[in-house]
Amino acid sequence: MTTPASSRASISRKPIWRRQQFWRLALPAIAVASAVVAGVLVYNAFVQTDHVGQTPGAQTTYPDAPKPKSVKFDGLARDVAKKFILTAVARKNLEQAYAIAGPQIREGMTLKQWNTGNIAVVPFKVNGQTQANIKVDESYANSAKLEVLMSTPGVKSQIFFLDLIKKKGVWLVIVWMPRSPPLRRPARAARPGGV
Repeated sequence: MTTPASSRASISRKPIWRRQQFWRLALPAIAVASAVVAGVLVYNAFVQTDHVGQTPGAQTTYPDAPKPKSVKFDGLARDVAKKFILTAVARKNLEQAYAIAGPQIREGMTLKQWNTGNIAVVPFKVNGQTQANIKVDESYANSAKLEVLMSTPGVKSQIFFLDLIKKKGVWLVIVWMPRSPPLRRPARAARPGGV
C-alpha cells in the first residue's frame, strides 16, 4: 500500500527539531556533553582546592602567604645531596641512601625492599670520573631546591631536580627527577645492501 503524495510531503516539511529521528540522536549527545561539562567543572574545583597533579615536592604558593626568608645554602644539605647521588643514584650502599631518603622517595618500602635496588630513584652511571655540578635554586631554613648537572665520560649529561627538607634537624631528599626525559636517537634506516 502506498501513501498519498500529500502525506509524504507533509512529513518532509516538518522542521528538523520536530522530527522523531532528530531527538533520538540529539538527546544522548546532549546528555554526554552535559556530563563532560559537569565533570570538567568538578575536576577543576577539585584540583584548585586539593592541588592534585602537582609536581612531586612542589610547594603551593598563595598570593597572601609570606614567602620564607632565603638563607645561605646549608653545607650539611649539600653533603646529603652528594651522599644521595653516590648511594641511591649510583645504586651503591643503599642502606645509607635509605637513611637520607624522605617518604616521597621511599614510597613506603622497607629497608629489605629498598636494598633490592628497585627504587623510585632515576639512576645515572656514577664512577670516579663523574661530576655533579649543583646549582641552588631556592634555599630556606628547612627546605632547598637544587638543579644537579650530572656528567660522566661516555654518558649523555643530564640535569636533575633534587629537593631537600629538614625534619627534626636532619636533611632528607624528597625529590630526584630528571629535568627532561633523555632524548632517544631515531633509529637509522637500513641502507640497501647492508646496515
